[in-house]
Amino acid sequence: MRAASELDFDPFDPRSFADPYPFYRRLRDEAPVHCREIEKPRVWPRYFLLSRAADVEAALLDWQTFSSARGTLVDTDASLIPPNIFHMDPPRHDELRGLLARVLTPARVAKLEPQLRASARQLLERPRAAGRLDAATQYAQWIPTLTMCELMDLPPSDRAQFLKWNLDSLAGSDFTSEPALRAYAEMGAYWEGLVAERRARRGSDLISQILHGEVEGAALSDAEIGGFCSLLHDASQNTTMNMIGHSILTLGRHPDARRALAREPARWPRALDELMRFVSPVQGLARCTTRAVALHGVELAAGEQVLLLYGSANHDERVFPEPERFDLARDARAHLGFGRGIHTCLGSSAARLEIRVALEVLLEAAPDWEVDEAGVVHNQLVPTRGLASAPIGFG
Repeated sequence: MRAASELDFDPFDPRSFADPYPFYRRLRDEAPVHCREIEKPRVWPRYFLLSRAADVEAALLDWQTFSSARGTLVDTDASLIPPNIFHMDPPRHDELRGLLARVLTPARVAKLEPQLRASARQLLERPRAAGRLDAATQYAQWIPTLTMCELMDLPPSDRAQFLKWNLDSLAGSDFTSEPALRAYAEMGAYWEGLVAERRARRGSDLISQILHGEVEGAALSDAEIGGFCSLLHDASQNTTMNMIGHSILTLGRHPDARRALAREPARWPRALDELMRFVSPVQGLARCTTRAVALHGVELAAGEQVLLLYGSANHDERVFPEPERFDLARDARAHLGFGRGIHTCLGSSAARLEIRVALEVLLEAAPDWEVDEAGVVHNQLVPTRGLASAPIGFG
């Protein structure tokens, strides 16, 4: 990574993808509210980066001041993206979130484990025999796709298409590029047909439960139902697949921790929190100020876009001593990996299950692996720390 001779951190520069943490530390210490001008703006001429854990958490808890209604992606026109509760404030956000919370229950998620474990074993059969696995493309990307298909009762034959839509729309630097907009349009048409089918044939799947659920306030529009489908598709895939991939790399680089988990499964709950903190799959999401705010001597006017750096907050030494050390004994429950406040991740129980099962099954199949560092390819930092390739070799 380039030398940090001056404080010029660009989260969209590929040179920042592999190791942003030295810059995060400088931001926290020298400019906890840092302004970055956008060379060719589309919506906002600039955005401000918040890097300290206390500031990021406070902003997440104060939706009245740091609003999601204009989108959560930097310099992106949210009207071009399918509507969902990520881009809503109360009261409508709370009405729709309440419906989803009633149908996406921990009990429903727990029932997925046997099928998920069997699918993970099947995914590993050929790579294990070959002695080599791309943890991103051959494994991590598929676990959440399989889970989504189970939850939404979607045809297995469509799995590859779901993954392609996700990568086309959310794995690059421009979330309203031509491929992204085409993916949104194709997904929209798919969800429209699916909603019509489930209206006529009610099942026990998540979409049917949403369609026929009770919601306070205005009745669900077709656009909102499609937004739910899009939300479940995006949220259930993108962050989780990158979290699984980075967790495999992390455990490959820390063999003592990996072997401890294999010997002592009781460590998993604390280990998952430390992995979430250390990896921080969501590195940064944006908000828009609704009023003037003064923070660390910087004046933010109403209407400014602010990028909340979850990845920096999770490595803030003010909360986590020696944050660059991966430590299975650490109590990392204060991490912001699942957000905070009204937008706390509703699918956290599903994500935890998928991550744990994926790693447990890999440890069972191949307890020892090494990371092929030269083959690791990062494709994004914000919103999600993306992996295009993560090759490992089995010992």
